[in-house]
Amino acid sequence: MTFFITPFHYTDCFSVRQIGYGANHTAGFEEELLDLRYYSASEEIPFKEVLSAHQPKQVYPPGTVSAYSNYGAALAALIVEEASGQSYKDYIKEHILLPLGMTHTSVGPFWMDVDGLLDHKAKGYSYNGKGFWREDEMHLRTYPAGAMNGTAADLLLFAEWLAKAPGEETQLFKSPETKERLFKETWCSYGANAGLSHGFWQYANHPGILGHEGGTYGFKTQFWVEPEAERAILILTNVMETDYCSAIMEAIIEQDARPLKQEVGSQDLSMLYGDYLPARSAWSYVGKIQARMQIIQISKEGEENLRLKMPLADKDLLYEPVGEYQFYCAETIPEERSLAFSVSDGRVTSMTFRLAHDYVPAGPLNGFAGSFLSLGSYILLTVLWLAILIVLGSKIVCKRSSFQWQRIILPICGLILGAAGIAGMLHWFSLYTIISTELNIVAGIGIAAAICGIFTELSYVVKRKNRASVLRLFYLHCKL
Repeated sequence: MTFFITPFHYTDCFSVRQIGYGANHTAGFEEELLDLRYYSASEEIPFKEVLSAHQPKQVYPPGTVSAYSNYGAALAALIVEEASGQSYKDYIKEHILLPLGMTHTSVGPFWMDVDGLLDHKAKGYSYNGKGFWREDEMHLRTYPAGAMNGTAADLLLFAEWLAKAPGEETQLFKSPETKERLFKETWCSYGANAGLSHGFWQYANHPGILGHEGGTYGFKTQFWVEPEAERAILILTNVMETDYCSAIMEAIIEQDARPLKQEVGSQDLSMLYGDYLPARSAWSYVGKIQARMQIIQISKEGEENLRLKMPLADKDLLYEPVGEYQFYCAETIPEERSLAFSVSDGRVTSMTFRLAHDYVPAGPLNGFAGSFLSLGSYILLTVLWLAILIVLGSKIVCKRSSFQWQRIILPICGLILGAAGIAGMLHWFSLYTIISTELNIVAGIGIAAAICGIFTELSYVVKRKNRASVLRLFYLHCKL
């Protein structure tokens, strides 16, 4: 079996055991947001080339932190291709879709192998509390991580076979024991009310209910099976809206009572206070901005309670202690009722909240204040360059100052540097991907503008000994 993967940061990483880490989303990968989408079928390239083009860095020791990774799931699909000698699309079609009679389902980024499927596909929407708007189709390059399209009836066929009672024969597995091993818990973050079984999440406080949820712009799916009751639950919407789906599950599943409070000794809660970022974050490139939008702030409330806030998500929850660095809130959805902190050597290593990924301490520079001070300064300096350019231009137009090209080059370069970055970020957020060619163009424009501005202004400073020029160079340095 041949792999293209570059060496990992943690040298013991790639082994059969690490494949399990990938299924548990504990391989330590950072979030990969570069070139997630195709925009036409002519762009499609072999799947191995997709994964080799942008390999995420390994930022956590494997098996220590749960950080949901589409790349990890896609890597498992590549292993299927290498082991079977078939493309992932063909393997799934031959071994799962056709045997189960799922003839109205397609796997891949463009779903063109099933006649009429796209003609009947629902239109996707997003919702922001004020209204709906249409979303374009998302054709994912890492399609094994979430790009199967088909009918609800087809998906129900798959769910029914997966929900067969333990020990029953099923077309999905050669042996009933295989499914039992598949659904055996393989990971559970400290204090979590739900564990993980080879990529299937347990529903909160119900380890016998296993499934997965996911979505793209315009669509959301929740898929759950309960083999002990031979029950399957599918929630499919053409709106990317998590809370709505969670509320439906909460109405269907009987919720457990509040956990009993454990007797614990004195706890130093001060180490828990501060800002946290999702472990599912980009850490080494501009995609890190997305994670900053999901910052969680933990603060003291009374003598032993904690206040959880998400400043950009309008979330404000009060948690009461129930165990050692474990807390509970009854006034929220089941997935958010448990909050826990893994502590080692007197410091927090991770925080458990919701499913899919842990949270990690942000530190002062990556926290809410540091992140938005940095972003705010960048925007403010861009506005400042615009203001300087307007002032210089008005003086020249009103003939209060003579035109000197050296004086306007630096403001123009500063404005270009800021505007290129802001335009790039707004465009990437709207697409939910960072287009690598655009990123290179933006970076190239920024570097060229910075070099041009610095050298032009330095020559002007040397010739004129102008204090205002020194100040403008300082502004540019701050922006860089």
